[in-house]
Formats: sequence, structure tokens, C-alpha cells
Amino acid sequence: MTTEYTQGFRQSFHGMSPMAKILLVCLIVFLLMFISSVLSAVLAIPIFGLTLTGILEAISNPGQENLAVIKYFQIVQSVFVFIVPAIFVAWLFSRDTFSYIKANIKPYMLTVLMVLGSIILAIPILNVLTVFNSQLDLPDWLGNVEKEIIALEESACRLTKLFLDGDKFKDLALNLIMIAILPAVGEEFLFRGVFQRLFSEWTRSHHWGVLLGAFIFSFFHFQFFGFLPRFILGIYFGYLFVWSGTIWVPVAGHFINNGLAVIYYHFSSEEMGETMLDRIGTSGESPYILIISSILATALIYATFRFEKAKKSSDR
Repeated sequence: MTTEYTQGFRQSFHGMSPMAKILLVCLIVFLLMFISSVLSAVLAIPIFGLTLTGILEAISNPGQENLAVIKYFQIVQSVFVFIVPAIFVAWLFSRDTFSYIKANIKPYMLTVLMVLGSIILAIPILNVLTVFNSQLDLPDWLGNVEKEIIALEESACRLTKLFLDGDKFKDLALNLIMIAILPAVGEEFLFRGVFQRLFSEWTRSHHWGVLLGAFIFSFFHFQFFGFLPRFILGIYFGYLFVWSGTIWVPVAGHFINNGLAVIYYHFSSEEMGETMLDRIGTSGESPYILIISSILATALIYATFRFEKAKKSSDR
């Protein structure tokens, strides 16, 4: 009886229009964001031996002394704002949860290796886009908004530097889980596996699905000065999802992008944002690096597309 009721309950959502599903997903995400924030704060009281006031102070003024609390909330957010909503709505909208988000198909190792190569080669391009994005000015009448955006950017930058501060292996391992693995799985499940799919159904075009999914992916990070490079990465991950037919390829790409940065900054003695990795492609002496990396990255992306297309044809 319970199984029949559950199936009937899920069936009632299958016939909803794509736009209605998109709005429902947004509602579920924000609802779980609120619920998880409250519950995690309540649970943090006995876990860390803090008062509610102390927890709010730690969140508003993160520092080395309360780093464990901040990392705890970051991990909770990754799980309950991205992973849980994605899996729940995939269960709600289909008869097979993991088939809905294409998590039941294994990726080809050669595809993953080509994605690794293309992301490394694209570092100079992404650096140039980051510099260009950071130089954009809002109109004068949005001056107060721009000040708020700059404050948010500086706060996010300080928080990231705080996360990456630590020279022990356990720091590296936790950062890889918190900054690379969980966001790669959660954000790709939600933005590619759910939102991109629904946008494609709504517009009846996987191209529009990719673009809209990439836009909301970049927008949801609430970092204006990093919007453009993140949007381009979102487009790349979106097409990887379309070409491969499995969510694990964009998950791998997302993990590679974040994981390489975590590993590099962990072993670098320079400040984040001022390292060779951040400068490559942006200095006046490196136009040839930018040109060569752009050509090679494009060639590798095209090779990925051709390889996946050939594999799909041979599997038929």
C-alpha cells in the first residue's frame, strides 16, 4: 500500500510542465537551504560547544580560531543545498532516480583524460576572462550595488584563502573533499542533471539548456567578478553532459578544475591570486602562450566531441 501511494505521489509530478518543475526545484532548493541552515546551527551547538550567538559570530567573522565551524557549514551547504535537492527532485520526476540525472552511465576514461588536458590548457584563457570580468564597471546609478558586490567578492576571497590555509596532509584531504569533490558532485547533479535538463525540455533545445544552465550555475555563486569564466566553464560542462550522456564527465571536469587549484595552492608559497598559475596568459610577455593554449584547448575539446559522437554511433 505504501509503495503504491509513493508511486502515485511521484506520478503526479511527472506530467508537470518544465517551467512548473523549474519553479518547484527552486522552491525545494531554497526550502532545504533554510531548513539545513537552522538544523546545522542547532547541531553545531553541542558539536562545537558554542552558543547560538557564538555560531553567528563565527559565520559573520570567519577566522583561523573558528575554521572548523566554517568548514562544517560549508560541507553541510554542499550536501543539503545541492546534492540532496538534486537527488530528491530526480526521484520525484522519474521512475529511476539515477537514470534521470544520467548517473547510471560510466564515462570513458579517454574522455576524462581529454577533459583533464583541455582544462589545464584553458587556464590562460580563464585567467584572461577573470581579469576582463574584474575590470567591468557598473553604471553610476548602481554604485551602491557595486560596493556591495565588491564587499561580497572580498569576503569570498578571504574565506577561500582561509580554507586553503594549512600545510598538513589532513588539510589538503579535507579541502579536496570540501572544495573539489562535494561541489563537483552536488553542483553538476543540480545544475546539469536537473536544471539543464529542464531548461532543454522547456526551450526544446539542448543549446539553450546548456546556456541557461551555465547562467544559473554561475549566478548562484553570487560572485559577479568571477561570473564570466565560471559561465564559460558551465557551458563547457553542459556540452560535456550532452556529448557524453553521463553526468560523471562534467563531474570529473568540475573536480579537475577545483582539485587542481586546491592542490596547487596547498603547495604554493605565494598568495592565492598572485601565483604563476593566476598570472599565466595575462602578462604582456605571454600572448603566444594564450594563442597556443587556445588552439590546443579548442582542438582537444573538438576531439572530445568527435570521440563521444563516434562512441554513440558504434553503440547503436
